[in-house]
Amino acid sequence: MTNNRFLIIKKILLGFVFSLISICTFPQNNNPKENYIYFVKYLTQHYGLFPYKNINWDSLSTHYSKFITNETSSDSLFFTICRLASHLKDKHLWIDNDKYAYNYSIGKVVNTKQVDSIFSSRNIFKNTDLIKSKYLGNQYFSLKANNFLVGKIGTNVGYLSFDRFDNDIREVDSITTNIIDSFSDCICLIVDIRNNIGGTDSSALAIANHLVKTDNCYLISKIRSGDQADSYTDPIYWKTTIGTVAFNKPILVLINRFSISAAETFLLALKNQTNIKFLGEPTAGAFSDSEDAYLPNGWHFTYSVGVWTDCKGYLWEEKGIQPDIRLKDIHEETKNIDPYLEQALIELNK
Repeated sequence: MTNNRFLIIKKILLGFVFSLISICTFPQNNNPKENYIYFVKYLTQHYGLFPYKNINWDSLSTHYSKFITNETSSDSLFFTICRLASHLKDKHLWIDNDKYAYNYSIGKVVNTKQVDSIFSSRNIFKNTDLIKSKYLGNQYFSLKANNFLVGKIGTNVGYLSFDRFDNDIREVDSITTNIIDSFSDCICLIVDIRNNIGGTDSSALAIANHLVKTDNCYLISKIRSGDQADSYTDPIYWKTTIGTVAFNKPILVLINRFSISAAETFLLALKNQTNIKFLGEPTAGAFSDSEDAYLPNGWHFTYSVGVWTDCKGYLWEEKGIQPDIRLKDIHEETKNIDPYLEQALIELNK
C-alpha cells in the first residue's frame, strides 16, 4: 500500500536518517512528558481506525500517562508508549529509535538490531531455494520488480511468486502481461504470496487484472480528514478490469499470516472469482495505508491513516482474509517438502 511498511527494514533505516536530519535541523526536545503527550495527541488527531477499535483511547492514554514524569528514563518512555500502542492491535503501527523497535506483529519490544533477523527468520515459511530446486527443477526466471519468481511445476502447472508490490505500475503491468502469456499452455496456476509484505494497492490491482474473470468492485478506501475521529475523505472505489492477457483457468493462491497490507487488498480483488481459491492460513489483517511521523525527541513511528473495507462495507482489519482451504498447524517446510505446494498440487489434481 502507499507509504505502508513495505520494505520494512529499509524504511526503519530511512527513519533513522530522517531523525538525524531532524535533530540537526531542529532543536530536539527530550522531555518525557511532552513526548508522550505529543504521541497521544498526534494519533488522536490523525489515526484513521479509532471508530473501528473497541477501545477508549482517551482513558487508556490517561492511564499510561501516570507512569510518565519529567524524570522518566528514555527506555521507560519507549516501553510505556508501546504498551499504549499495543491496544490498537495495528500491524501498521511501528515505533522505533536507534535502540528499540516495536510492532504488533512482532508482539514485543525488540532491539533494533534484531528486526532484520526476525524478518529473515520468516523465510522458513517459504523456502525459495527449495521451491526453485525441487518444484521448478531449477528452470525459472526471476525479476527485481516485485521480486517475481516464475516457473512451471512439471509441464502444465504455472508457478508465480512475488514478495511485494512495487510502485512502477506500467512496469508491473507489462511484466505481468508477459508472465501470464508464458503460462498459455498451463492448465492451472499457483500464485504464491506467502510472506508478501505489501506495497501499493495500484500495483496489486495491476496484477489482479490479469487473473480475474469478471470486473468487480472489491475495495473502498477512505482517509481520516479533520479533527473528528469519524471524519473521512470521500471514498475511493477500487475495481478490477479484465486484462487483455488474462489467466482464467483454475488458480490457487497460497497465503499465510505474513501476507499483509497490499497483499490483502490483492486478495480482495481476487475474492469470489469462480476460478480462484485461497490456500493456507488467515492473513495478517492490516489493510490501511500508513504514514510516517516523528516525536520531538526524534523517534520514528507510523500509523494507519484511514479505513479500507470491501465493497459491501465489511472491515477485514485484524481478521485477515480467510483461506478457502485451510492448512492447520503447518507453519514451516519439513525437510525437502513444502506442505503448501504439496497440498496445492493435490487440490489442483482433484
